[in-house]
Amino acid sequence: MRIPSSFRILVMPIAFMTGLPNQSIAENAPAAKSAHATPKVVMAADPQPPFTYWAPEYSTIRNHPRQRGIWIAEAADGSRKYYFGDQCRASEFQSFVGQSVDALPERPANATWRLACSTCAGLSDMDWMRMNVTYDQKNRTINDISCG
Repeated sequence: MRIPSSFRILVMPIAFMTGLPNQSIAENAPAAKSAHATPKVVMAADPQPPFTYWAPEYSTIRNHPRQRGIWIAEAADGSRKYYFGDQCRASEFQSFVGQSVDALPERPANATWRLACSTCAGLSDMDWMRMNVTYDQKNRTINDISCG
């Protein structure tokens, strides 16, 4: 079985990790509170991820074959989206998806955020505690908020 290069780039830094960090961001960090949308997915993961808002509709969620705490949502067309847990508290910021980058609150002092346009070049390094905010460069609308 041939492993796509994008998968190798994403997983290789993780391969040597033996666990997830037990750090947390300050409890008083500003975040929008809202109910998460629950997409229609097929759950084939055990244990299940804490949230499914990140998974595309009608995808199948499975556990990563070698790394505990990572889940993969695979769509019918073969595309995959990885979920690395919620150590950075990205779930609390999902209400900002679809809004302008300028709508984000000020970053808490002890938090690490990476803002990047969806078509710009960027590093593929992993940081469990970093919140990645991906936005459309043309209209500055947030497309995705996730940890990693």
